Amino acid sequence: MNNLAQYLKREHTHLSEIEAAEIKRLQRALKSLWVNIGIYLAITAIEYWLASIGHSQALRADAMNNLSGVMSTFFLIVGLHTATDSDDHFLVGKRIPLLNGRNDERMQLSRFRMETIFTLITSFIIIFISGQIIYQSLHALLTAGISHHPNIYSAYGAGTATVLMAVVWWWNWHNGKRLKSSVLMAASKDSMGDVATSFGTLVTVLAAFLFDIPWLDSTVSIIIGLFVLWSGLVIFQESTLNLADYVDPDLENRIKKAVLNFSEVHQVREFRSRYIGDVLVVEMLIMVDPDMDVMRLYELTERIEKRLEKQFQIVDVVTQAVPDPGEDSNRNE
Repeated sequence: MNNLAQYLKREHTHLSEIEAAEIKRLQRALKSLWVNIGIYLAITAIEYWLASIGHSQALRADAMNNLSGVMSTFFLIVGLHTATDSDDHFLVGKRIPLLNGRNDERMQLSRFRMETIFTLITSFIIIFISGQIIYQSLHALLTAGISHHPNIYSAYGAGTATVLMAVVWWWNWHNGKRLKSSVLMAASKDSMGDVATSFGTLVTVLAAFLFDIPWLDSTVSIIIGLFVLWSGLVIFQESTLNLADYVDPDLENRIKKAVLNFSEVHQVREFRSRYIGDVLVVEMLIMVDPDMDVMRLYELTERIEKRLEKQFQIVDVVTQAVPDPGEDSNRNE
């Protein structure tokens, strides 16, 4: 009985340490995301103001693109805050049952899913904003002959946005590498796309201003709108697959092969993996020698769990074992 109590305590402590480390990383990422919010707001305000006095649809579209970045970052912050608020006894307005031991840790794992839910909400907002950009740009393109042309103020706005977005990209990339945060690394990739968009807007505004091409500004703003739409659809796809418990089949096959490398494992009969936020968990049913005693079986599951955690960064592994009937048949023969 004492051995069982020690095992449960060790498992509880191990899972608590993993979750505490994950929460700490997410909290550090939160601080970086607040910096993102401040810079994105500044860029959006500058671009929208200069787009109004500079008469540039492309700059206004870029401002709306950066506004979607503000909203997506804000919802990500809300999701991360919910995911890391382990002292809160409510989840989406419902009281959480206060249980002891391992159940508490599994509820914390469920909180990590809030990050994905808020990311999904963000995708709808981005898609809506892209529709607004494309509609306004099409309207401006049809009236290109009578609308105002971009002036030098629009170029100032696009140039400022390009520089500030480059700062955001560096901040996210630097902190993402330092904290090993997938959230910030993903944000850095998004920021790199915004740098390219702002630089493209700068080139477009200058070309339309210098060469007096009335349709160029609106045409590029439509392209920006399509880029924002594509970004929203990609986020929607990734979030939906995550919530639907989709995991890359190639990754699942690599995990199964790693388990089968243990000589004591005869087969992996059932296998299920899923993401909870950015955390990967695995449940499986393995077949082993019918004569394997409980202690050897326990040691085997411990070695499997440590291997998968080290090789694939899997946070939680639930392994069930059943005797292999083929072994009994071979012996009877």
